Amino acid sequence: MRRQKLYWVLQFTGWFAWTLNEALLYTMQYGWRWAWLYAFVGNISLAIFLTHQYKLITQKHQWQNFPLFKLLRRNVFALLVMSMVLLGFNLPLDFALLQENYEVKLNSFIILQYLFNFMKPLAIWQLIYFFFQYSQKKLEIERQNDQLERTIQETEGKVLRAQMNPHFVFNALNSIRALITEDPNKAKKGINQLSKLLRSSLLTERKKTIPLAEEIETIIDYLSLEKIRYEDRLFWEVNIEKEHLKAEVPPMILQTLVENAIKHGISHSVKGGTILIQAQKEGNYLHAQVINPGSIKTKESETGVGMKNSIARLKILFGETAQLRLKPFDKNQVIAELIIPYLVP
Repeated sequence: MRRQKLYWVLQFTGWFAWTLNEALLYTMQYGWRWAWLYAFVGNISLAIFLTHQYKLITQKHQWQNFPLFKLLRRNVFALLVMSMVLLGFNLPLDFALLQENYEVKLNSFIILQYLFNFMKPLAIWQLIYFFFQYSQKKLEIERQNDQLERTIQETEGKVLRAQMNPHFVFNALNSIRALITEDPNKAKKGINQLSKLLRSSLLTERKKTIPLAEEIETIIDYLSLEKIRYEDRLFWEVNIEKEHLKAEVPPMILQTLVENAIKHGISHSVKGGTILIQAQKEGNYLHAQVINPGSIKTKESETGVGMKNSIARLKILFGETAQLRLKPFDKNQVIAELIIPYLVP
């Protein structure tokens, strides 16, 4: 509605200015006549009518999509038609009003002079109109491309999370399977914990981010499930200030790091160890770390499905502003560090 209103304001203002200029020139040369007022109103009305019809035709047949030379031919033809209509209105009117002032007879030179006089403002109108149309088309294409890119990224994110969930469930079921014959009661407890984890996973499936507090709750449920298998070989500690628990993180992102800590750290140590989970704010970023016993001997931890998907998800959500690093913490420990923008609801 605002664009339509602006269009009509510019239409009237532009043609009013052009016709007023023509009327002033006639008045300076031939003196004031009330007939100029009728010609003035007639020219404004006719110019607005012609250019608006031109606009409707170009939109209906989508001239802006034509090849360049075809577009030029159509516009030149339209320019000639509109100019000749204005000529047909003004030429008889001028001779009727200024008959006593004309010292020359009507000839081709006079007709061409009139024609070119009308073509100039019409050609300027066409250029402005098509410049605006191409600008709008470019903005619309960019908007559609942005929307398409966001849709693709959201789809990729859902696919990546869908890959992670079966991977997580597979590991959890393996933990429970080992207890079925050895300790049925613990296996039953493990199934209940797995059910709770899956319910939590389903609730966050459609969310891009969740509060860190929810992610920590999921991690503790997961560690409690793995505790059934590893018993006294697995301990954990969470060191996060309460105010940082409101920060938003991608679902299951830290859980994947904890899962890798068990797979590549705890499971390879006879004595097991403690997994330390901590997070703090540094500037405008949240730094979350998972520290576990072990060492980095191969690139296996970085090329696993979980880590690769986590890195891909971070890139989709935060671009280059997010990082996921895996490096030695000291001689006997490894640290996985997640760095993402610090966002709170």
